[in-house]
Parts: sequence; structure tokens; C-alpha cells
Amino acid sequence: MNTITEAPTSASVDPVFLQKSTSSSSAPSPTSGNFSSAPTIVNQPPPSPTAAHLPRSMTEGSPLLLRHEGGLQAWLVVLGSFLIHSFVFAPTEYIFGIFEHHYLTIFPDSSPSSIAFVGSVGSAVTYLAGFLAGIVADKFGFRLTAMTGSVIMTVALIAASFSTEVWHLYLTQGVLFGIGASLAYYPAIAAPSHYFSRKRGLATGIAVSGVGAGGLILAPLTNSLIGHFDVYWTLRILAFICIFLCGGASLLISESKEHYASKESIEDDVDEKPENSINSDKSFFEALKVFKDPQFLSLSVAELAASIGFLIPLYYMQTYAVFIGLSTEKGALILGLTSGASLTGRVILGLISDYVPNSYALLFCSWATALAIVVLWTIARSFGMLLLSGLLFGFFGGGYLSLVPVAVADSFGTMQMASTIGLMYAAGGLGMLAGAPLAGFLLDITKPNISYLPVTLTAGGTLVLGAVGVTSWFMFNRRARRARKAAAALRADSS
Repeated sequence: MNTITEAPTSASVDPVFLQKSTSSSSAPSPTSGNFSSAPTIVNQPPPSPTAAHLPRSMTEGSPLLLRHEGGLQAWLVVLGSFLIHSFVFAPTEYIFGIFEHHYLTIFPDSSPSSIAFVGSVGSAVTYLAGFLAGIVADKFGFRLTAMTGSVIMTVALIAASFSTEVWHLYLTQGVLFGIGASLAYYPAIAAPSHYFSRKRGLATGIAVSGVGAGGLILAPLTNSLIGHFDVYWTLRILAFICIFLCGGASLLISESKEHYASKESIEDDVDEKPENSINSDKSFFEALKVFKDPQFLSLSVAELAASIGFLIPLYYMQTYAVFIGLSTEKGALILGLTSGASLTGRVILGLISDYVPNSYALLFCSWATALAIVVLWTIARSFGMLLLSGLLFGFFGGGYLSLVPVAVADSFGTMQMASTIGLMYAAGGLGMLAGAPLAGFLLDITKPNISYLPVTLTAGGTLVLGAVGVTSWFMFNRRARRARKAAAALRADSS
């Protein structure tokens, strides 16, 4: 049987390596028939008594060590994730402003805030439902979960096309679409990490860049469809696009077979398992035990705080441009270039994190994103300064979004990644639900002498709090790595 020791690793490589014993040839792994060329992969041995009080992330590394890095199937998974990302946030965030304008015409008795709440509910439910969607994905499989989500999103858009009251939109384009988007999103965000270790940052960055690409394509397409048909038929056409695009992409989403080979090896080759060893059939209440881990708590607090301020620049930077005397065209240009910078940052910073420890890259991005708002946006009084603020916010904010899933994989492994990141992002859903309305309230109370200072300070301040949370995670992560290295050295000495 193969035995395991643990070696010091970089942030982007799973901290597991194999050391063969003399008995390995006489005790083949039960999975060796399917993976004869792959080394047996097992979980770490039980932690030493001195480390028994530590959380799982300090006593276990990621249980996944890939025989092959990438490959055709792996990149097809990234493609599927990219395509799902390109649609799931569009009807509630990136193209909702187009619908909002026309909904105000269809429902003239409704206020702009009541219409805007449709998109806010849909976006918030996408994240809030993550605490269940992730567990469902880990329990029943990524492909089935993502396909189910695609069907629900399609039904939601078709149902929205028959709405006769605003509250119908709350239930359809809001709640129902959000549930479907959540079921499709969490398998999509988790799947690339199953196939990549050394290039995990690049793969995840390419996958999440689909959000920006989808917004760039679907916004003009939706506007054109409404011009040629109407809002209701546009929703039906988008429903067809959803089942074709997301449903087809769901067929590309899957867990790694080697990932499950490693799980079988854990069950077959380890006689004495740690109390907190990873179980493929983790229940809902067992999944909640991750809240005891300081790394998870610090990242969750960071998500909650940063999500409050993250959407405020996207919602209010264009109106701020007009407030300081710029034209609406220049304001729209700044917002468009900010989205483009976000798309670029997701890929480039994801790639950089494969060569620079991901923990350092995420820490830098969190503070750069915060300072771009709390300092540059607050003092911006010209086109150039506001553009610089938007570009830096978009670039490093996009990198921040692509690096958080990598941090989750590095800290907690990949075998229950969908449920772990789903629980974490649920906190972000609360922040997104509150951020934009809070900024609107702060802007209203400054009337008649309107001031954007409370808005910029709120956005920047919450992003700073998010950066503080990431800093806490960074410190706990370093402590965890040191604990794992010490445990590995102790096991090596005892052997």
C-alpha cells in the first residue's frame, strides 16, 4: 500500500505527494484497473494529537493530485463553465437595465425602485441559494445539477414573458430565475479546479471571464431584439438561447474521474481516518461544520463586506460622471471600459496567480480594488481620474472575483468545493441585496444639495473591510501551511 507524506508546496499546487513503500507491488489499489498508470492517491494520515484541535484546513491538504494537468476534457470543462458564466448573471444584472426601461413603460404605475428590485432579487437569490445549490451539486453531480438549473432558468424566462403584474416578475425573472442560475453557477465555478492544479488560476480566470463576454454580446443583442419584436418575445428568445447555451454547456461540466479515484483510494487504503476526513456523501449539517474554520469565516466576512460595495460603482459611476459635468456618452464609455478591464483582469491575474502564490495575488487585488474606489473615485473630478478609477477597479476587481475560487480550492481541497463556495457566496448575496439600495438612500438624503461623498465612502469603506477579511484569511492560510509542513516533517521523522 502506498503511504503519504506531505511536502512544502506553492499556493497553486495541492500539498500532497506520494512516497512508495516496499509493499506497494503486492497490494494494488482497487481502482488500479481503471487507472493503471496513475499513482494511488489517498488522504493524509490522521493528524497528530498535538494538531487535533486545529481546523481541517490546517491538518489536511487538498485530496486531489492530478495524474495529468489539463487535456482536452479539462479545457472542454473550462469552455462549459465559460458559457454558463456568460448567461447566468445577464437577465438579472448585466442586461437588466435594458428591461428596466421597458418595464417602466409596460407598468406605468410602478416606481423605478420597484422595477429595479426585480433584478436585485434575482441576483441575490443566485448567491443566497448557493448554500443549497453547492451541496446538491456535490451530492448529485455537476452535470445533472447544471442541466436542472438551465431548465429552471428557461422556464423562468418563459413565465416572465406572460407577466401582467410586477409581482409576477419578482417570482419569475427574480426568484425562479435566481434559483436556476444558482444551480447552474456553482457546478460551473467549481468544475475547473477538478482538472487543474498548476494552471488552476488561469483555468478559473478564463471560466469566470465569460461574465464579461456575455454582457458585451447579450446587451446589444437584447436591445436589438426588443427593437424588432417586443419585451415579451425577447424574453422567449432569451429562454431558447438559455436552454441551447447553458443546457449544451452543462453537458461539458463534470467532475474529474481521477478525482473520484482518489476518493475511492481514501476509503480503501486508509485504515484509520481523521475525524474530519472528507466524505463524498456529506450531509447538509455536516457541510455547515466548515463554519468552524477561521479561513472559511474570514473569507465569508470578506465576501459579505465587499459585495455591499462591489455593485455600487457599476450602478452609480455613470451618473456620477454626469454629476461632475461630463456627458452621458463619456459616462457610458467609462462604464464600458470598466467592464472591459474586468474581463481582462479575470484572465491575466488568474494566469499570474499560477506563477505567484495565489494568496499574495488575492491579497494585493483586494486592497487595490478597495483603494481604487475609496481614494481615486472619491477625489475624481475629471474624465481622466474617473476613468483611471474605473479601470483599476475593473481590472483588480475582476482578478479578485477569479482568485477567490482558487483560494477555496487551495484552502479546503476540491472534493466538496461546490458546497463550500456556495455557503461562502451566500453571504455575498446578502451584501448584493443591500448595496445598491443603500447607496440610493444615501444619495437621496443629501437632497437638495446632492453629494456623492457618502456613496463613494460607503462603496470604498465596505471594500476596505473586505480587504481586511482577505488579510485575515491570508494570515490563517499561512498558519495552516506551516502546520501542515510541521505535521509532514513529524511524520517523516517518525517513519
